[in-house]
Amino acid sequence: MVEKSVLAAILKIRSEWKKSDDQRDAGLPPEVPGVTRIDDLAYGPDPKWNLLDIYLPQNITGKIPTIINIHGGGWCYGTKETYQFYGLGLAKRGFAFINPNYRLAPEVTFPAELDDVDRYISWIAQHAAEYNLDSENVFLVGDSAGGQMAEQYVAILKNPIYRQKFGYKLTNLQFRALALNSAAVFLLDPGMISGPVKGYFTDEVLLKQKDLLATEKYINAAFLPTFISTANQDFIRDASVKFAGFLTGKGVEHVFKEYGDQEHPRPHVFLINQKDPIAAQANDDEIEFFKKHLKK
Repeated sequence: MVEKSVLAAILKIRSEWKKSDDQRDAGLPPEVPGVTRIDDLAYGPDPKWNLLDIYLPQNITGKIPTIINIHGGGWCYGTKETYQFYGLGLAKRGFAFINPNYRLAPEVTFPAELDDVDRYISWIAQHAAEYNLDSENVFLVGDSAGGQMAEQYVAILKNPIYRQKFGYKLTNLQFRALALNSAAVFLLDPGMISGPVKGYFTDEVLLKQKDLLATEKYINAAFLPTFISTANQDFIRDASVKFAGFLTGKGVEHVFKEYGDQEHPRPHVFLINQKDPIAAQANDDEIEFFKKHLKK
């Protein structure tokens, strides 16, 4: 049972963030030259939330390296439509972009959203050949709450003990690198699970499944090469800084980038904004990192 105050906070987020996102993306075209989009492919049983879009660059010969997105939104907000312009922008840079929905809190609680991520990754593995996706060159990207799930999913992929706890199975997809943008890592740190976030990580979840949320406990040296981005006014900037240090201690290859300064401040998850030149630079940097990890 979700507390009324938590539900009210979630409804407020959905209204205010939708208005802000619509203002940010006003006037952007849903079709762009050089990219083919395929919308509303069903990857699971839920007719609304188990859908994904695929954006394919047209100037690629052979199989297309592929980015799989896990969108952010505090585990209670966001759709593939919110991320379509960001995804089209990355597709223009030469990668297929998989842009899924997943179920949201408070209608579901942990780990249902991650279950959907696992479900759509399995679907992509099964259907890669139909869309000319390169299953040997797959990259995972997530922002904010999606960054937490991306971090967690890679830990699950790379640690069989952790994977067994979730019951997920490996696919034939070969993940080469990971990008975490303003990611909500170190979820169990003080203050991370509060307010509307408790619609997903409920008191019952924290009581019964806290070990599953201790992702960093299960990260090992096999973790993927990671691009970490944040911004000077990102409200969880310190989590990204801490994670970069954590990966150093684990011996995991990574790049840490902070964007914005006093004269040009940038907020949480600024790189989704396709009208922002600093966001464009951040996305270019991320793509260059991925290109360095392509298997030839």
